[in-house]
Amino acid sequence: MDLTPRKKLDIFIESHALARLESMLGEVGFKGWSVFTGVEGSGLHGAWRQTGVVESEARLVIAIGTEAACQAALSWLADYFKSYPGVVAASDVAVMRGDRF
Repeated sequence: MDLTPRKKLDIFIESHALARLESMLGEVGFKGWSVFTGVEGSGLHGAWRQTGVVESEARLVIAIGTEAACQAALSWLADYFKSYPGVVAASDVAVMRGDRF
């Protein structure tokens, strides 16, 4: 079985930023991504839970792509996170059917 090295981004953002984020991911070379709704967790300011009353929904976006696409996305995210909350983690992964990523 042949595996292809790729980079994976786990991006946690507020839902209002999703369209901008997805547009950027496509522009920098990611061929696809998955979006999940976050409903509770814990962070720097303690535990949080979305009640749906006041807060903006959180999203977890997982994208796998090339090193170049990852670096371009990280540059964009560094600028974005200067003004808006969010978290990103980058990791090395190996995927089957690497041409899809």
